[in-house]
Amino acid sequence: MENDWIMLAWLSPLILVMVIFDLRARNYGKKVLQLPKKHYVSLLWLAILDPVFEVLFIGIVLWDDLTKDTWHWVAGAVGVVLGYFFARYRTRIMWVRPLPEKKAVVVRNSGAEYLALVFLLVVKTVSENTSFSNYFVSLFITVGLLMIVSESAFRVGMLFTRYNKEVAAHSASDQSASEHSASGDSVPASGEK
Repeated sequence: MENDWIMLAWLSPLILVMVIFDLRARNYGKKVLQLPKKHYVSLLWLAILDPVFEVLFIGIVLWDDLTKDTWHWVAGAVGVVLGYFFARYRTRIMWVRPLPEKKAVVVRNSGAEYLALVFLLVVKTVSENTSFSNYFVSLFITVGLLMIVSESAFRVGMLFTRYNKEVAAHSASDQSASEHSASGDSVPASGEK
């Protein structure tokens, strides 16, 4: 637990900058875009840092679990698979639209972020408590930790993929519309010579 406080102290300037940018993006969504209550703007570069912070926060516990035996690697693989499906589900329910002018996306708050954070804290607390040193609890912790970290990483990848796909489709349709209107101007109207 002592290492967590040291790491938080080192990361606090970066966390403060992230919070400032996140609040500014959310404020932009609320005041400028006038988004509905549960919608907010999420900057893509901030989303990348989610899995990084999770790995920094639980990396030591996760590595200790994975180095115990092969069954912990199997449990970790199960966690990654569950994380992938959970990320697909979350991306589908939270996605609203891309916001290319801000290199961001508009997403819907699902409440799953808070559940994931609570689960992460519970798993970390249980993993550091020696009175819970049961082998099956240890396997469960490995599944949970890898599910959370992989879900976050997969979700970020899916957000980027969908963002790029929709921005490219939008720019292609804009280009097609402008070409169509340009070619329509050069064709004489019926009855003209």
